Amino acid sequence: MELIPVELIPGVDFDFGGGQVRTIPPLSLAALRRLQGALGKLSDVGALEPEAIDTVIKATHAALRRNYPAITEDETAELIDLGNMHQVIACVLDVAGIKRKAGHEAKNLPAQPMPAATPAPTGPA
Repeated sequence: MELIPVELIPGVDFDFGGGQVRTIPPLSLAALRRLQGALGKLSDVGALEPEAIDTVIKATHAALRRNYPAITEDETAELIDLGNMHQVIACVLDVAGIKRKAGHEAKNLPAQPMPAATPAPTGPA
């Protein structure tokens, strides 16, 4: 049985499918230092190359372990698939916290209707 910390490190709540929602915090600096060479090559390597797949798994595992210390690299690999791989690594690399901030703001703000479209000016009348 996996022990979950009392308070999770803030991150992006990500639905891996099948009811498996995990909070993915950003990478720690220690993990970033270990993985920076491989992460820097992600854009140079094709998405389905073994090196890229391994980097996505290792980076995601390093991030998830911050909130779920008992999760293994194999369990992490099973959560990631071709359909969510790009979104997962984007969450892991969310260094600026943009997604986290947007998610927290959306949870705290009441739903608002879209503004009505303003007709374009037609020129001098």
